[in-house]
Amino acid sequence: MVLFCIPCLVLIVYFAVAGIFFPKYRIFLREGWLCFVDKLMGRVCSVSFDNRMRIALSTWLTRRGMVRLGRFLHDERNFNIALTVFAIVSTVVSVYLFILFVQFQYSPPCTADTCSI
Repeated sequence: MVLFCIPCLVLIVYFAVAGIFFPKYRIFLREGWLCFVDKLMGRVCSVSFDNRMRIALSTWLTRRGMVRLGRFLHDERNFNIALTVFAIVSTVVSVYLFILFVQFQYSPPCTADTCSI
């Protein structure tokens, strides 16, 4: 059941970051949160946020000449799978980068004696 909430959660995170810099995306953040809560409760999205984002993305890709990818993502099942894979890959990369950052903070590759910068 939670697996079906992941696509809306990915869109919430995306629009949260985009909403910081572009105010027009803040309304999508609210709608995404309502959709996420609805799916978490086992209901159908009341605002059809996921359908609107799926159609918007497939239309955007089709207008830019990526017709096959737009058709692929227009299918609701493929869209959910693609967003779930994107969420998993993004999480793995973020955790790995955090680990590298912590390692760099505790043992930097350069010290005052070894680097001439």
